[in-house]
Amino acid sequence: MIAPLLAWLLLEHSSARVLAVSLGGMVVLGSSSDLGPNKVIYAGIVLLCAAISGYRLIVDPPAYLSVFRPVLWWGLAVVAVLVLSYFASPAGSDFGTFGRQSIFYLLILLGPVVGLDSGRDLRPAVVYGMIGLIGVIAAAGFAADWLDRRGVTALPFGRFVLSSLVLPALAFGLALVMFFHARALYARMLWILPIICIPIAMLVTGTRTNLIIFVAILAVLGSARKARVPIGSMIVVLFVAGAIGATLFPVVASFAVADPAFLAQRLQAAVSALSGAGDQSLTFRQQQTETALLMLDQSPLLGYGLGYTIPFTVDSPLLTVLRLGWVGAAVVVAFIATLSAAFLRGTRLYGPNPATTAWWGFLLVCTVNLLFGTPLEDRGFGYAVMLVTMGISAGFHGSRSSASEFAVDADLSRSTPSGKSLRHDSVE
Repeated sequence: MIAPLLAWLLLEHSSARVLAVSLGGMVVLGSSSDLGPNKVIYAGIVLLCAAISGYRLIVDPPAYLSVFRPVLWWGLAVVAVLVLSYFASPAGSDFGTFGRQSIFYLLILLGPVVGLDSGRDLRPAVVYGMIGLIGVIAAAGFAADWLDRRGVTALPFGRFVLSSLVLPALAFGLALVMFFHARALYARMLWILPIICIPIAMLVTGTRTNLIIFVAILAVLGSARKARVPIGSMIVVLFVAGAIGATLFPVVASFAVADPAFLAQRLQAAVSALSGAGDQSLTFRQQQTETALLMLDQSPLLGYGLGYTIPFTVDSPLLTVLRLGWVGAAVVVAFIATLSAAFLRGTRLYGPNPATTAWWGFLLVCTVNLLFGTPLEDRGFGYAVMLVTMGISAGFHGSRSSASEFAVDADLSRSTPSGKSLRHDSVE
């Protein structure tokens, strides 16, 4: 009974496909590290959603789809790289490990397909709201998982959803833009919630890496006409949100962290690292990078494959290179660069929108994150790409519809002797 209902929802409703891929995946993939039946079923749902969206895009392509055609060829190249990473592994690949690790790269490919199709069916405001909500959930999931794995949580639960750093960063950047550009007062009050909640969830762990979410602020500054936030308005927003967040942070920390001394120690270490003091964590990362370089000498082009379990922790940008090789990593980066170029071309044709601005903030956060590890291995990266593609597509479609409506009004006005529009909702 449930399977036919789910299939009908996925076939008929774009929002169902988006929620199944994003929220459904965050729950399923965040449950455990094993390749169980739930993950296999979820992989099938992702393929089904992508197939439905792909068919809709072919049969009834939206106007903005033309700017994304170059992305297709690089997407096929990424598929080829993923296949080669399994068969060309010098150390031998385990199929279960390959399936578990490859799904996050497949999401980077298939997510934009679902997003491009769903963007035309949903209003931009609805899509932006989904991004904000999912970002807050991901931030809370990150905090709960991190504290539980360190054994310092005071919460009655641990990991309940897939944890991610880059997904909350996307929502944080979008919230900054939407708070300024939202017209209604109640909408601004809603958008200030992610601006406050996401940093609190990130900082309550005391993890220094989480400080990079604030880099998104730099990318969203600019002219309001370009869907950005003027620096004066940004200062006001950050002052208000910072004051509220500083008041709420001790309360949240007292409920979430069992050992206050642990959090104080972590925060002190973060301040010391920012002031230029020695950082043991960065030293370990440097050592891991050097070890990874030695391994890459044996298989530099295609790496060790997604099905190979690396026998040591790699908190460096070379983790993706170890898995896919220099060639594979370059192809994935080229795919993301081509997608970004498509967003830029669409912005020139249809005008800027908040999701486009949030994307540049997202990319800046990912770039800075290279100091600590590869953002491509962040499990929320594919979801962020899908959601932002949907938001940008919704903005392009809305701009296209508005332009078409304006053109119709102009034609009708020219066709009447009085020069007045024949539309019933015209304002004289």
